[in-house]
Order: sequence, then structure tokens, then C-alpha cells
Amino acid sequence: MIQIEKNLEELNKNALAIIETHSSSKSQEKWKKGLEEMNASLKAIHEVLDAAKEKVKNHDRSDSSTLWKQFELHLNNLKELNKYLENLGFEILPEKEHNHWKKDVCNFEDIILPLIVSHAEACKIELQMMEKYTPKEIHRLTQILLAHIPENYSFEEADKYEKDYLKAFKIFKKEFREEKNLWDVFLDILAGGTHQAPSERVMLQRWIEGERGDLKDNL
Repeated sequence: MIQIEKNLEELNKNALAIIETHSSSKSQEKWKKGLEEMNASLKAIHEVLDAAKEKVKNHDRSDSSTLWKQFELHLNNLKELNKYLENLGFEILPEKEHNHWKKDVCNFEDIILPLIVSHAEACKIELQMMEKYTPKEIHRLTQILLAHIPENYSFEEADKYEKDYLKAFKIFKKEFREEKNLWDVFLDILAGGTHQAPSERVMLQRWIEGERGDLKDNL
């Protein structure tokens, strides 16, 4: 999150430089006020994720759904404020600066947002694993993954890494399939904690079984 905040700070710094060069003092103040609100939303997101990581650190298995509701609320606010600032830029900047604005500033959703979402999803899955599995079960899963996934790999080795990961999934499935539906719980976690339709579960099962090529052909 610290790196994400630095990236967003740099983006906003560049945006502010353009605003200050090509707009009135009144427009600049309007922009800065919106920017303060956006930074407040980002700070709130950071605090939620810090709380999630603290739960992981303390092995706290209590329900974390309230945390993720807060995260979604702050994330939606962040996206709305960003869109507001992007549109405000088009409104107050001279038309000759619009292409520059679109190219160099309006890329929050392509650069910053995916980083925030992926970081949050990693925290969320880790907490869901803790909530739905016992420490003993998580230890077994970790041992399976560590035994079949290399610690370091290059982009050239990514395909092999993927195969090793799927192999670990299969072993995990074999060991846990008959124990209190632990494999089904794992699939639910991968699906975001939602109840899957039978067709969706079949597709996820087939993907894990390594039949992704067949799936792509059928889509």
C-alpha cells in the first residue's frame, strides 16, 4: 500500500502541475479540495487493509465481513472521486491540453486501481482461509504448496510454474476431498465466497484439472 500511495501521489503531482499551469486560482482550489477527499479515501483503504493484515498476524479467525464492506465503500468513494477529478480536468483545462490530460493523468483505473484490488484480494483470501480452515488444515495446505511450487522463477519458466501449481491443487484436492467438504470450501474461497452454479463449479474444476485449452475452445 505504501508503494501504491507513492504511485498515486506521483500521478496527482503531475496532474496538479498541469492544473496550476493552465487554470485559475479558483479552479485550482476546487481541484485541491477534491484531491484531499481522494487522499482521505485512500488513507481509509490503507487502514482497512492494515486491520486485515493485523488479523492475519494475530491468527484472528473471527468474521471479517465488516472489514470488506468498509473496503468496498471506501474503494467506491475512491473511484468516484477519481472520476470526478478527471472530468474536472477536462472542464477547467483549455482544449489544447485535453489529449495530454487523457494520456498522462487519466490512467488511475489502468495503473493504480488494479494494484489496490489485487492487494486487497490477497488479504481477503488469506483471512477467509483462516476463518474456514483450522490451523492444522492450513498447515497441511501450506506444506503441499511449498513442496510443489518453486520459490523463484523467471517469466520464461511461468508455464512450468503454472503446471506445478495445478499439480499442487490436485494433490490438495485428493487429500482434502473426503474430509468435511474441505475441497468445496476451497473452491468457494477461490470464487470469492459466493455460491457457485453447478456449471461454474464444473468450469473451475476443469480449469484446475488442466483442461483450460478445452474451455477456451468452448467459450
